[in-house]
Amino acid sequence: MADASQMSQVLAYVCAGILYPDGLEKPSLTGRQTVVRRGWLLPSDIFAAQNIRSHTDYVTVTMAAQRRAAVPEPLGRPWHVQARILPTVSVLQAGQAVQVVFPKDTVPSGVVGLWYEGVRQTTAAYAVTAQDTPDSVAAALAKQLPHGVADGAVVSVPDVSLLGNVVGYGESVRVSRRQSQLYRVSVWTADASVRDEIGLSLDMALAEKSWISTLDGRQAQLKFVSVEDVDAMQNQAIYRRDYLYELIFDVLQIQWAADMMFGVGTSDIPEGGSGFGAFVPAPEESVVTQALSAMNVARLSASSCSEYPGMTLNQFGTVVCSTD
Repeated sequence: MADASQMSQVLAYVCAGILYPDGLEKPSLTGRQTVVRRGWLLPSDIFAAQNIRSHTDYVTVTMAAQRRAAVPEPLGRPWHVQARILPTVSVLQAGQAVQVVFPKDTVPSGVVGLWYEGVRQTTAAYAVTAQDTPDSVAAALAKQLPHGVADGAVVSVPDVSLLGNVVGYGESVRVSRRQSQLYRVSVWTADASVRDEIGLSLDMALAEKSWISTLDGRQAQLKFVSVEDVDAMQNQAIYRRDYLYELIFDVLQIQWAADMMFGVGTSDIPEGGSGFGAFVPAPEESVVTQALSAMNVARLSASSCSEYPGMTLNQFGTVVCSTD
């Protein structure tokens, strides 16, 4: 989900992309070293050997403390499915047994479930991880079934016909708050003409952007507010220019859950009537806990493709190459 600090990071990435159109490893638009940072200047930026006075320029992105008008979120805060991760594991019916089948060229994922109809209705479920094998999944499922037997990747129960199913994961989101936040993009340099050059490049490029991508793949609205030269540090040969922008973005509530494994339907009642209920009982709590852990791994894998490839923040908030 996006928050105010993540939006500072996004705006820093956008500024870095403007000043380094060919990538961070290539020269900047000005040909000078330009450091883009989420946060204020550090003491070393002013007093160290490599600092503003030695032809190093800085662009900082910070939140500005100013009251903004409240922006209403969607009425009712409805949930909707944003992403689906389909299972890559499958099951094959082998007579009365079930065989677990893994993909050849992709990472295994999904929740495998088995059930059978007997004197006592019984289920088994297992959330597959990247470290699993078909044999390990079959063994884990067999342990959950009374008299279950695992023969390699095949699960069976004597005198019982097993059925199997595999489901994936879904990400449901809703807007818990729509936020308007003011941000300050500051240019710091020891050369007034460089301040004009960097400032003009940022101003023109950001003026063309009404929307920018957030880290979770959504969009935030970008609005120009004002610009101001801050020359209070001229006695130290430091020239600064502040651009103020308003960002409107959604703060999201996210829930990950497995798809429905065991369906519902009509079941017989001993008195001869019928009712609407579950075909099978719910899996044990340990299975749910394991599924949540696997869903978190799947979520990280799905989010690994960043909206701003090649960029990351170091411990000081400076935008650097993600390969460093």
